[in-house]
Amino acid sequence: MGRFRVTAGLAKSVIATVAGVLVTVGWLAVSGKAFGIQLDPPAFGLVTLVAGQGIRVNVVCSEHAAGRFSPGPCVGELMLHDAAGNTLARQDVRLTPGQAASLPLTPVREAGDPVGIDPCWIPSPGNLGLAIPSAEVFSAETGRTMLFMNPATVQLSAVATDPAR
Repeated sequence: MGRFRVTAGLAKSVIATVAGVLVTVGWLAVSGKAFGIQLDPPAFGLVTLVAGQGIRVNVVCSEHAAGRFSPGPCVGELMLHDAAGNTLARQDVRLTPGQAASLPLTPVREAGDPVGIDPCWIPSPGNLGLAIPSAEVFSAETGRTMLFMNPATVQLSAVATDPAR
């Protein structure tokens, strides 16, 4: 029983060390700054079109504030690429809050084989607003939307909950 003796001096030293570590960790947790999260532009991924379908990539410049982001101009580029990365259509966009823009494409192809299209919205460095992109596949015959995609939901949620911003 007498092999391990804890003296009063040793106990005070251990308690002081543990308290020092806890204070340091607490200070770093409160005053430490998180690295600035660089959000990627919203990504849609490849969309397959069959004969008789077109695709449209849209962007709306929100007129509403989100967190510390006040409404501002939305500047960027709408693009549609094929599966090989070739640009099929592009449009520079400069919108004031509340405005929207669209870039449609109805691929013309010799065979009725499906074609892969990648819709893109790339914000420019001068983009100060909240640009909300979307894409839709539509019937070339009726114009009716067959599929609607909006990848911005996750992006806006990340901005709204990011304490570093």
